[in-house]
Amino acid sequence: MELEELKNIWQSVKPDIKGLGYSQKDDYGLAKKNDVKSRLLRKVFLGELFSFVCIILLATSHLWSPTKLPALWLVSFCAVIAVGIICGIRLYLSIKRVNLWTDSNFQILTAIVKIKTQYRRLELAISVLILPLLIWLSLTPPFLNTLDMYLVWVLTVICFGLEFLWYRSNIKQLNNLINWQQK
Repeated sequence: MELEELKNIWQSVKPDIKGLGYSQKDDYGLAKKNDVKSRLLRKVFLGELFSFVCIILLATSHLWSPTKLPALWLVSFCAVIAVGIICGIRLYLSIKRVNLWTDSNFQILTAIVKIKTQYRRLELAISVLILPLLIWLSLTPPFLNTLDMYLVWVLTVICFGLEFLWYRSNIKQLNNLINWQQK
């Protein structure tokens, strides 16, 4: 008796189940999200590569720089950049761990929120560490009231502005990973 009822129910539901299959629209959305994820990974990688080049140039500046910055400044800046590189690698790995094909929307949303929080903390921490170092550099005796002091200030403003634009762009990419279905 139960087997017959189950068979009848299955036969009545079977046509509806065939219509619930995986559509090409879902494939398109996942492919689009994967493109966004790849672009974001590439941008984070380029940022890390730029930081690595900066730390190499800064660490070897005694070999090529005419100003010969004091060792304390070089060590301070290299330490901050090294911390930034380590945090950036963690950010890259966090983004890479998001599996768009198998994770549920809730898991993706949770991962993106954690990544955005981690990224915001990284930006804030590096800014809080670098800004006092740059002010300290520009107000010390070799640079005080010189053209180099003003150059450091102008470059600081330009670099922080560019970093803000880069950050906003990356946050928009992270938001695109969440909002792809709404478009």
